[in-house]
Amino acid sequence: MTGPADHPPFDLWAEARRCDPDRALCTLFGPAARREELAALVLLNHELARVAETVRQPLAGLVRHRFWRDQLAAAAEGGRIDHPIAAALASPLRENRLALAELEALIAAREAELDGLLDPESAMPQPPPDATALEAYLRATSGGLARAMARLLEAPAPLLAAAEAAGTAFGLVGIVRATVFEARRARRVLARSLVDMAGLEPRLLDRPETRARLRAVVAPLLARAEAAIVEARRLAGRADRAFLAPLLLATVADVRLRELRRAGDDPFTAAERPAAALPLHLLAAWLRARP
Repeated sequence: MTGPADHPPFDLWAEARRCDPDRALCTLFGPAARREELAALVLLNHELARVAETVRQPLAGLVRHRFWRDQLAAAAEGGRIDHPIAAALASPLRENRLALAELEALIAAREAELDGLLDPESAMPQPPPDATALEAYLRATSGGLARAMARLLEAPAPLLAAAEAAGTAFGLVGIVRATVFEARRARRVLARSLVDMAGLEPRLLDRPETRARLRAVVAPLLARAEAAIVEARRLAGRADRAFLAPLLLATVADVRLRELRRAGDDPFTAAERPAAALPLHLLAAWLRARP
């Protein structure tokens, strides 16, 4: 049997910071004893998100998802573990600080991306989602990740719901901010590409009329993000600092959303204005929380 102690040292938080800096920054506000586990959840989400970006065929993606299902099941049941992310999640799974079903739901939510792979060689690409479907997808993925983070911290039920709303807001704003990156990719994940949702040609995005069409798609998504931020803060109240890490995703979403609003809902303009003060906003939110 192989367990967590059998794996070579791997700096989970440093890797999380490299792959997902905003979420990794939030984990620093969690209890020191739980930061590595929180980082492992962030990295699990990153690995799942990468599947649809790296495979050419849905079957190959399903094989990757099967690997993660097997690894997490082994972590929960004391079986052989072959990945440091799964190894870091073994203790919380066995101690019921994480629910295996909840992590499996994260994997299932990502499988929708495999049906929506946009490939230049694809004869019949799938139609893009509408705003309602996109929000539901983000509640299951980004929101589900934040809920798992809150469960790992043993947060009470109202804070689980608050974390899910915070993660959903983070995901909605993140999808908008990723438009610049997605537009430049030859091959995009259709399920989360606003360029395709707006029916736009990436090579024409420098035209004013095309950018106006993109802003028309972005505006309602940002309104949904604002509503999710309000929901998260209402449910969280003045939460204990011990549970704050996933709730701070609402603060990140709020800061990033304000950037987009100042840029006229144009993600291309907002991308040129980095939020250097984000750590200060997170620190202020932590100071306002209940000790």
